[in-house]
Amino acid sequence: MQEQNETNLNRAPVWRAFRAAAPQTLPVFAGYLVLGLGYGIYVQSLGLPVWLPPLMGTVVYGGSLEFVLASLLLGSFAPVSAFLMALMIQARHLFYGLTMLQRYRGYGLRSAYMIFAMSDETFSITCSAEPPEGVDKGWFMFFITLLDQIYWVASAAMGAALGSVLPFSTEGVDFVMTAMFVVIFLNQWEKEKQHASAIIGIAAAAGLPAHLRLRQLPHPLDGLHPCGTAAAPPPSHRGQRKRGGKMSNIQFILTIAVCAAATMLTRFLPFLVFGSRGGKVPEVVEYLGHVLPAAIFGMLIVYCLKGVSLTSGSHGIPEAIAIGVTVALHKWKHQTLVSIAGGTLCYVLLVQMVF
Repeated sequence: MQEQNETNLNRAPVWRAFRAAAPQTLPVFAGYLVLGLGYGIYVQSLGLPVWLPPLMGTVVYGGSLEFVLASLLLGSFAPVSAFLMALMIQARHLFYGLTMLQRYRGYGLRSAYMIFAMSDETFSITCSAEPPEGVDKGWFMFFITLLDQIYWVASAAMGAALGSVLPFSTEGVDFVMTAMFVVIFLNQWEKEKQHASAIIGIAAAAGLPAHLRLRQLPHPLDGLHPCGTAAAPPPSHRGQRKRGGKMSNIQFILTIAVCAAATMLTRFLPFLVFGSRGGKVPEVVEYLGHVLPAAIFGMLIVYCLKGVSLTSGSHGIPEAIAIGVTVALHKWKHQTLVSIAGGTLCYVLLVQMVF
């Protein structure tokens, strides 16, 4: 009886922390449910395996990177390009880590997991939320992190399962990645007082491909659908992986692994470099943390649209209208999911019914 009482006492702090953390994650649950379902359906529209979204959600857990990675898996094996692309997309996590140097310190294996799974949404909660009085802070942040990842993996798995049996065309669903980058860019733009870095990022991405992308420097997103993702395979190939670049199974796994490694590098590096220095960060590093994200996502938007031709096909009209709808919804509602869903739905209707 005494041993049972001691066990219950040991479990009590953990259970209290779980109950305190769960309500904090409800907004993330709602967001991940919608976006995760869309991601799973999107991956299925590319003809990739149904098990891929939950796998990437588990080992990569990189949000926007997972959308890009799904497209990279359709191309040729280019691990270096994939690694660099992942670093560019996930670079903002370097600065999340700098912010969390003190908050994540001293929790052992829980700290390691919290760093591993530090997504944008989890960071936004754990960087500011405080547990109620009497609740262990380490367990509180751990359960926020764990629940968020469970939401994403489960939603992506459900979306993949649903996408494999949808009776209607998923053409245009791939615009969800472009819409997501536009919304993230707008959020970064609104945070900045000076917009030079965002403008430079867009200008650099718009200028370089014209000279380089078709010659000596193939980009990881080359060969993608005009809105930034690979075109969906014909219906007869749904549920099968489209081997556009003839990747072997080993190359397929290695591409996922290098993207996971790049993500982990951006999340763990601040703790490895500055953790032993008491959390003191050079001013130049803090400055880069403020100016780089907008430039990076500005470049990603341009790369998503670089296959659009203004002189042939639909002349970029569906993309322009859908981006306009995304921006208008974001300015009106300032709800990320509403903006992404609205822009994607607009694009789907345009490419399936108008153009």
